[in-house]
Order: sequence, then structure tokens, then C-alpha cells
Amino acid sequence: MTIKRFQIEGYKVALGHALTATWSGTPIKARGYVACYGGDHRFIAYFLTDDSQVPKPVYVVKNKVGAIFLPFKEMEPFVDLVRNERPIYAYLNSDRPEWNNIRTSLEPVGEEES
Repeated sequence: MTIKRFQIEGYKVALGHALTATWSGTPIKARGYVACYGGDHRFIAYFLTDDSQVPKPVYVVKNKVGAIFLPFKEMEPFVDLVRNERPIYAYLNSDRPEWNNIRTSLEPVGEEES
């Protein structure tokens, strides 16, 4: 089992009509994606069209990349999180890739962003 947690240092957002890729042999169609970068690792969240196949989440240890596949309607809160929270971390798990996620560190209750 390999677990990797890294601080997200940068990100890239892409939007399009039907961006295509193949993961674990499954072709996907996405309206957008958010690629998060930290050190030598990447975590990509694809936001799929309604008619796309949905692969299972994945963490490819040798390529240092993890991915999850979500409905397009979930893109806005994901982008909001990477854009407005600090620090933010990616979590990748090779045995339980369904646990791949982004998260904040512990924050005080009622904290407002400055």
C-alpha cells in the first residue's frame, strides 16, 4: 500500500465541450478538470459529461498521479476550495483510491478568509 499526502503548490483549470482521456482502459468525456500539483506529484479531478463512462478513482504510484471522476456540477465547489483555502493538501491511496481527495488542515471554527 502506498499513501501520499502533499501540499498543493499550484493548480490548472480547464473547461471545454468534451475533453477526452482514457483511465484504466475506460474512455471519458469531461467538461472540465482541475489538476493539482505539489512536488513531483499530481492529483486530477475530472468533471464528466452526463453521458460519460465513469472509471473508478485511481492512484498510479509509478507515475505519481491520482485521479477522481465527478459530475460536472461538482466542479465549482472544487475550484473554490483550491482557489480560496490555504494550506490545502492532496491525499492519494493506492489500496483505497476511492479515498483520494483534497483537504484543508485543521482550522478554527468561524475563521474567515482574509
